[in-house]
Amino acid sequence: MTRFRIVPSSSSVSTETRSRVHNVHAETRALTGSIEGQLDEDGLPQFEAPHHARIQVPVESMRSGNRLQDMEMQRRLEPRRHPLIEVFIDRAWRLEDDGRCRAAFRVTAHGRTQSFEEDFRLRLDGRRLFVEGEHTFDMRDFNVKPPRFLTLKVEPDGTVRARIVADREGS
Repeated sequence: MTRFRIVPSSSSVSTETRSRVHNVHAETRALTGSIEGQLDEDGLPQFEAPHHARIQVPVESMRSGNRLQDMEMQRRLEPRRHPLIEVFIDRAWRLEDDGRCRAAFRVTAHGRTQSFEEDFRLRLDGRRLFVEGEHTFDMRDFNVKPPRFLTLKVEPDGTVRARIVADREGS
């Protein structure tokens, strides 16, 4: 089995939620985790063979750049009680030859686990793996009430975008 380790400085997770006034953005580069699977003779993933991935995002690392918004976001997410958001990819499969794939994955956030499926793009360049995708979540599915910033009400649906860069371990 080939193992790829996430490169935090090159990877990111960002969120975008809507409000009546403007969108609220947050981002982190503090990702950790690994992706494991078999590669064929051309170095492409063999989705038929066993594979999985685990990605962890420290809740406290998510920042919007706005102190008030960050305080409210942290208050709602309760990082002391639930310090990590974890993503487990249980299964992935190729959709087309252009790098589009689909994954079945579980997200654990705020003490709740939910299962999803979503498309993503995958590219292998030498020893480096690139994965990009996005999914729209309803924060209430994780028992998180949408934040309010004074009179600014935030919608419960938010889009999460992930850009994962991982380096192959070993020889």
